[in-house]
Amino acid sequence: MLKKPLLQQLKRLVLWHVAIVGLSVLGTVVPAQAKCYIGAYIEQDPVAAGDITLFEQLTGKKHSSYMRYLGYGEPFPTDWVAKVHNHGALPHIAWEPNNGLDEVQDDAYLHGWAQAAAEAKKPILLRFASEMNGTWMPYSGNPDEYIRKWRLVYRVIKAQAPNVIMVWCPFATPRRTIPLYYPGDEYVDWVGVNIYAVLYHDGDINQPSQRDPVDDLRYIYDLYGNRKPIAICEYGVTHYCRATYQFSSDFAAAKIKQMYQAIRQQFHHVVFINWFSVDAASDGLAYNDYAVTTDELVLNSYRQAIADQYFLTQLPASPQALLAAISLSPEPSLPQSGASPALTGPLRVADDQLAIVVRGSRLGIVAGLVTITAQVGSGLNVNLVEFYVDGRVVALTNVSPYQVQWDTTGCKAGEHTIRVIARDSANQEIAAAETTVVVAEPGLE
Repeated sequence: MLKKPLLQQLKRLVLWHVAIVGLSVLGTVVPAQAKCYIGAYIEQDPVAAGDITLFEQLTGKKHSSYMRYLGYGEPFPTDWVAKVHNHGALPHIAWEPNNGLDEVQDDAYLHGWAQAAAEAKKPILLRFASEMNGTWMPYSGNPDEYIRKWRLVYRVIKAQAPNVIMVWCPFATPRRTIPLYYPGDEYVDWVGVNIYAVLYHDGDINQPSQRDPVDDLRYIYDLYGNRKPIAICEYGVTHYCRATYQFSSDFAAAKIKQMYQAIRQQFHHVVFINWFSVDAASDGLAYNDYAVTTDELVLNSYRQAIADQYFLTQLPASPQALLAAISLSPEPSLPQSGASPALTGPLRVADDQLAIVVRGSRLGIVAGLVTITAQVGSGLNVNLVEFYVDGRVVALTNVSPYQVQWDTTGCKAGEHTIRVIARDSANQEIAAAETTVVVAEPGLE
């Protein structure tokens, strides 16, 4: 596929020990099965008390995200975000207009907050005004106004901070009002849900709970999971309830196993689950102890549930690889020949830039045969494109579209870096791009 005048140039590059990948037939691309990032809210955990290192020692596994609450009107938490990023994790911010929707305006505060988020550069999960479908939030009750304010925030954030993933997140109940508050597909990156498994509602022994947390997840999943990644933004299970003043460790252990197992087996578009590790009973916040660190059986059950390799500990190195989850394929089954699987990388590229698209990637996870495309800006005078994986050249071409196929079958499971370099007719580098993908464990493709 290389034009003859370039053959001598290529010999001088001493790249002929690498097999040139054929580009003529794309064939069927088989995407990897999705996996799930794990996170936790530990700021009020009675043992860890916000200490990430201690929490991970207790739970036996690195987590890929940590959460905090922030009132609308408070400054962007720069130091906390940097701390989480430095740990190699995704900051998850629950940003709540606790004074009502009137305070959400197109003003200096909103724009300044967005600019501060952009300066973080790395991915941030932003859960704005969640649990709006109930009656307990000060921004509940007016779906039309809520949607207007959500769209305002979304437009400002996405225009100034493309590293931010915005999550629209109702509570699991009441179900009837959930769709009333949905801002529309074009204004939502991920759809979230907060789910809790309890023995009694509102600490009242006369209100036993019959709710199944997996059924609560399935309701949201069936509504939005065919077109949006699903995030369980808060999951908690009681192992002590003030309604009975009794411990229920066995109940908690069973519900932990049930949910994490269901995600692996049934809900492959659930990309994230965040444990709410708070002793709300002792803190006086609610009636239940959800902390995983205060009960030995609960802690061991949680350790076992997240130990499976399906639950990811490490984020991709670049925002693009993580944000690829936004392009999640709407079909949970494998695509037929000619179908377009999920993509890693931008769909548009500026005139003077180079970008990478990986077809066959889902949530940055790849397996089998994938297609790598170098998207070239119209302002670049490209004569040759080189493709590298982990610093080793795998192909080069001067034929547009600049594409290669990469067979990941023999690659080690885990993170791999894809780098693309564009050169001009003088063999000078004029643009480069890099992204990270994760090769699936054998048997999970």
